[in-house]
Amino acid sequence: MLQDERSTKPETDGQLSAAIRSIRAGEARAALAPLLEILALSPRNDTARYALAAAQLKSGNPAAALGEFEMLLDQEPAHDGAAYGRGLALVALGERQAALCVFRHLTKPGPLASRAWASIADITPHEADRQQALHAAADMLKGHCGLSGAVEDRRAAAEALLAARRPQEAGALLMSCRGPVSGAPMPDRLLARAWYHQGCFEAAFIEASRLLANTCADPAVPNPRPAFLPEKAVSVLVEILEVLAEAGVTAFLAAGTLLGFRRSHGPLAHDRDIDIGVIRNPDGGPDIAAILRTHDSILLPRITRPGDRYFGLQHRGVGVDIFLHDTAGQHLTCGFSDTEGDIQWRFTGFAVDHAVLGGRRWPVPGMPERYLAETYGHGWKVPDREFASAVSSPALYRTDAHARGYYAALRARAALIDGDTDKAGALIRQSPVALPVPASRRREPS
Repeated sequence: MLQDERSTKPETDGQLSAAIRSIRAGEARAALAPLLEILALSPRNDTARYALAAAQLKSGNPAAALGEFEMLLDQEPAHDGAAYGRGLALVALGERQAALCVFRHLTKPGPLASRAWASIADITPHEADRQQALHAAADMLKGHCGLSGAVEDRRAAAEALLAARRPQEAGALLMSCRGPVSGAPMPDRLLARAWYHQGCFEAAFIEASRLLANTCADPAVPNPRPAFLPEKAVSVLVEILEVLAEAGVTAFLAAGTLLGFRRSHGPLAHDRDIDIGVIRNPDGGPDIAAILRTHDSILLPRITRPGDRYFGLQHRGVGVDIFLHDTAGQHLTCGFSDTEGDIQWRFTGFAVDHAVLGGRRWPVPGMPERYLAETYGHGWKVPDREFASAVSSPALYRTDAHARGYYAALRARAALIDGDTDKAGALIRQSPVALPVPASRRREPS
């Protein structure tokens, strides 16, 4: 958001610049007090007011942010940044129709047009409208990067193309960034994703393994991620199950979430997300995308489509994975996509049952011990925080070895960046295709 940094009085320049840096560094709360001080002295300082509104929005106070954005628009009606911020605040307050009107006004040619189209895609209730918005954002960014030639613009366009499910164009655009330079080009996670979404699993694996080989993380100085809080995860799990139940969908605890509740009465402390399963009807329903998108506080990733087998999202800071299971003879299968060779698991068929776990009655797969043994092996009762279901689950079915290696490489790299070299090493060993030893694990010559 903070792109409007107009000149201010010299005595407040340093204070204002420091506040804006705090906001950009993810420390929006730290910027609130100094910005209020500046505005107390200079009430018409539009840069400070814009920064204050942004800080309030990022601090989780959309009502206050909305008031500041509207005050700024009263002072300066042509301030597109404030108008876009007003739209974001309305979204956070659950007023999506009002926000859509704001974003549609901003789709006229201008620096925020592609963002406005993307925001329309996030909240419109109509799938055709969503598709149009995603393609409009992608086309606009692609056209812009063709003019600017800047690498960061090409990457933004590639992200938008992937969201529009145009991975071939995204890959071609990213490959063009490399150009005729000396030496091997630096590996690119976005390019690895583009290969993966095309179903080119070997190319995706090669790019991911090059990323891993070039990762140099210091275990003593980890790069912290938001902590997975089991109590908060349970709250989100209950909320999502209730949203699905209200739509007539019977869901159940799946994968690592079921494992955690069965083994220790709650989510695994070292987990990354919660796992929910749904058995798909013969007609292809339920429409999970439509159900979740009608909820005012849930935002699905832009790449999500009706009919997908897998829905991954972030809700209230907790990752949520929803897997749709299809009946195949005496078995149930679930996976990331319908692409041949993509990650997929197969289980002995079951009906949804209920069990009291952690003091609460939960929907679970019938014969849950059998399901867990098929997913994690017969030693599922013994904790193994280095196990990766997408890499080495016994239930993996008709999955390309390079697709498994791709996930092993990316997750090993994430573990290295977090400073967890033991987990990284375990993931490297689990890969069915040999992975390189990353730079941070190589022994220096004596």
